[in-house]
Amino acid sequence: MSKKNIAIVFTIIVTLGLGLVLYRRTIPYEYLPADDEIALHIKLDTKEDVGLLVFDYRVDNHEYSGGISNANKSLIKHDSDNIHVWNRKELNNSSASVELSIRLGIITEYMTPNYENIYPEDITRYIDPISWKAYFGNSYFITITGDKLSGYKAVLN
Repeated sequence: MSKKNIAIVFTIIVTLGLGLVLYRRTIPYEYLPADDEIALHIKLDTKEDVGLLVFDYRVDNHEYSGGISNANKSLIKHDSDNIHVWNRKELNNSSASVELSIRLGIITEYMTPNYENIYPEDITRYIDPISWKAYFGNSYFITITGDKLSGYKAVLN
């Protein structure tokens, strides 16, 4: 292969690589749930970073709890999009949809997560529950606004 052909191939590879990098930076990754999943995007639009997001939820008269934290024990950024995914198996449901009710809680400081979702009252802020009919294969978006002094609000978008 001549030097000219090598230069052309190299230019094409570099151009494709830069195009891919530019594409990934301008078009954010979006999680698309499988047919047996429900994806919940919890968008923070708060005045400060938070320690943990916790939630108690009810699916067709069964109660569960969960939460989101950073594995490196850092605070969750005040402008982050956090995704939680449920599947049919863990919700023990074979229908096309579920009645979902979720009560979100903000733990204002980082604490080691626990299975009971019990944290000191002075750093725990609960938000009024949100309920809707959720269909498998869909994504749902909740935006949380506010701060630890005034309180937090959540809206299903």
